[in-house]
Amino acid sequence: MEEVGLLAFLRSVLQLIVRLPSDGKSPRLDAERVSMKHPAIPILLSLLAFGGILRAATGGDEYVLDPDTEITILQGFDAELLYSVPASQGSWVAMAFDPKGRLVVSDQDDKGVFRVTLAGDGEPASQITVETLRGFPYEPIPWGKRTVGGALGFLHAFDSLYMSSMKGFYRIRDTDGDDTYDEFTLLKKLGVGYEHSAHSIIKSEDGKALYLVTGNHTRVPEGVRSLQPPVWGLDSLLPAMPDAMGHATGIRAPAGWICRISPDGKDWTMIASGFRNAVDLAINREGELFTFDSDLEFDVGSPWYRPTRVNHVTSAGEFGWRTGSAKWPEYFADSNGAVVNVGPGSPTGISFGHHSDFPDQFQDKLFICDWTFGTIYTVDMEEDGSSYTGTKREFLNGTPLNISAMRFGPDGHMYFIVGGRNTASKLYRVRYTGPARSGPKKRLVANQGLRDLRHSLEAFHGSKSGGAPAVEKAWPHLSHPDRNIRYAARLAIENQDLGLWRERVFSESNPRAVIYATIALCRHGEKSLSGRVLAKLGTVPFETLAQDDRLALLRAYSLCLIRLDQPAPAAIAALAARLDPFYPAADEPTNTELCRLLSYLDAPTVAAKTIALMKVTQAKTLAYDKEMLTRHEYGQAILKTMADTPNSQNIHYAYSLRRVRNGWTLEDRKHYFSWLNDTLKQSGGKSFAGYIRAIRQDAIDHLPPGDAASVSWLLGDIAALDLGKLPAPQGPPVAWTVDTAMELFRNGLHGRDFENGRRMFSAGRCVACHRFQGSGGYSGPDLGSVAKRYSIRDILVAICEPSQSISEQYQASTVTLKDGRTLHGRVIYRNDREIALATDPYNFSDLTKTPVDRVEKVELSQVSMMPPGTIYAMNKEELLNLMAYLLSGGDKRHKVFQAK
Repeated sequence: MEEVGLLAFLRSVLQLIVRLPSDGKSPRLDAERVSMKHPAIPILLSLLAFGGILRAATGGDEYVLDPDTEITILQGFDAELLYSVPASQGSWVAMAFDPKGRLVVSDQDDKGVFRVTLAGDGEPASQITVETLRGFPYEPIPWGKRTVGGALGFLHAFDSLYMSSMKGFYRIRDTDGDDTYDEFTLLKKLGVGYEHSAHSIIKSEDGKALYLVTGNHTRVPEGVRSLQPPVWGLDSLLPAMPDAMGHATGIRAPAGWICRISPDGKDWTMIASGFRNAVDLAINREGELFTFDSDLEFDVGSPWYRPTRVNHVTSAGEFGWRTGSAKWPEYFADSNGAVVNVGPGSPTGISFGHHSDFPDQFQDKLFICDWTFGTIYTVDMEEDGSSYTGTKREFLNGTPLNISAMRFGPDGHMYFIVGGRNTASKLYRVRYTGPARSGPKKRLVANQGLRDLRHSLEAFHGSKSGGAPAVEKAWPHLSHPDRNIRYAARLAIENQDLGLWRERVFSESNPRAVIYATIALCRHGEKSLSGRVLAKLGTVPFETLAQDDRLALLRAYSLCLIRLDQPAPAAIAALAARLDPFYPAADEPTNTELCRLLSYLDAPTVAAKTIALMKVTQAKTLAYDKEMLTRHEYGQAILKTMADTPNSQNIHYAYSLRRVRNGWTLEDRKHYFSWLNDTLKQSGGKSFAGYIRAIRQDAIDHLPPGDAASVSWLLGDIAALDLGKLPAPQGPPVAWTVDTAMELFRNGLHGRDFENGRRMFSAGRCVACHRFQGSGGYSGPDLGSVAKRYSIRDILVAICEPSQSISEQYQASTVTLKDGRTLHGRVIYRNDREIALATDPYNFSDLTKTPVDRVEKVELSQVSMMPPGTIYAMNKEELLNLMAYLLSGGDKRHKVFQAK
């Protein structure tokens, strides 16, 4: 219903009183719960409810704004704040229940491990006790001014407490029964991955082992066997580009892995990999494993951006994370897909509802938490072959509510903590308080036969012992209609000796089986087989295939060209001629892969056909949850950015064409470089502009001399931000510290000047490095959601003491040269020839390049690239206005700009 006249006015008044979201699709408020806060609320609620604007639009669900916690939650549930964590106990990021129903929690840094005893029956919820647990392993890791190293995951199982940290996996026991942990055993040393280290631990579906999930910065330890054959590769047909911000540039597959671990910690098996930074795991009632993987927000707007997504983790699964532009699209036939793509965010805790006492309709839902947006979603699962698809809905949200971990307790209630990165930490409980609801007891068992088939094939993963019988059993299922069964069959075959199945590839006649058999052969066969493989793939009729099989065939061709010997020129020309008639196709995924492959082949018509496509291809915004994004500052910035983002499909086309030499006309060259120049003026993630510059420069570097001269007017440098044109504070200057600045906020923040705050955002050079409301620089974190995750003190610490806490995404390095000199900056790329460093935080396109033979060592720096003192030139009023601007997320209507 459109809001007009009196209703809009009433809604605005209510927003000022209870901070009701301004998205027009707000939750229903319970008048009895909030009437004591303001006498006008019951009247306003009645009028607004009459206008019909307080019912949530998604699925007919209704929500309640809890006045005590300011959490918006599904009606029938109640949120309680149980404990506000004092600074002396740190910022909690890990939690687990012990056998007595107590919580074991840990600070992310150096404050230690604590045991939380919850209130008993009949006692006030706030009557909890928190005690420090002594003796826990702690290996300090300097990280800016922070010292990290606290636990990142806990699990009570097998009469032990298991703990993961950035440096190790531990088993902790109480050996004498006095309720005190006294035995601390390191089971496996782990590599430091900072916030992309080892994370959560859960018990396996059979109750006999543990599962551990890690981020992509922690390498697989020594002595770990794998269900995947050890033939990992980048597998990028075109030369991959490193992340323009230097993120994760040196990390290779397998990365982002999950291990099954025996209770004694002696046997480790990697069961899946290819995640970016999945933090938690959950198992449904049918014994299937799931995780919630993170995106890289730097990539927003690029064709290789992968949103946060829920993944069904099957045996030997490969989920395709690779560094930079080499990330695999989820349709690659040699990878596994997603249950549901969620969108931007920062995944943390997950758990299935069957661990709760929530009503029946919640028992098979997966609850997933997001740190950035302060939201818990439910994912409603449906069977899809031997796997699942899912539908996401909101369960609760709050501001700030940076959820770091979540578990259901022995009492059936949900417990979650907020914290991380030294932010204020709290413990919450969610209970179902509504009327008894007897919904249908949904069980996902209709396709159990397909899952049983998949499991029977997965039994051959990780071992050659299956031999010929394993090949015989698996081979017919290479052509199965179900993607995950085909994957399981291929991996069963790949795990057996090559001699048992190599020649069977060339005698196969089923088109789909030929495709998947050749994918297996490209990964394991001798390089000299390229000619035979291309010939065999040539027998598959492209024109009669369904889309999935066409994409798989193109991937098989690509893997042949990547992994086997380079075919003779005549074979290259023949392959280009075979595929050229099908380009362009009717769908974008097929065009994506045909363009990639034909560009690699330097096909005579690929340039002209692709430029023609670029002229007509329509931009498509990713399917984000706009209602959720508009409710939060960071989400609003994403929406604003995406509204001005160019067509990511066209970026893929430009990326593919950058080294094509044949078939260009002068007009096509002009269109190509003009498009790139225009695209540099548009918005995306932090790495967006750097990737476009890299595509453009690579294309320039591969221009024939004659062509370069004809379009030279399009090849000049693109100007960076002119710092000299930024406004200056009025002053007088003040040498602000965190404590002296905090004195300004004793009486709250109100009546501030929006325009002056925006001016100070530029005057302090914040705009040069940080995105805010869809504009600004890229070398620092996006500040659009700063108020959602950080307190005023947290923000002041980040400004006044920038080296106090540095995210690994923005960490600089110190490069020591053999002549004794040092360089300090962000490593943008490093190869066998040179290392490129961005030393100017205000201009990451200005690179200092040094030959690797002149480099002595490269070490992560504990000094932030953000200069201190950016607010020193501001007076009291200017600093207050800047802080108000940051807290408002750029919203002029925010309460900080209202009179007291």
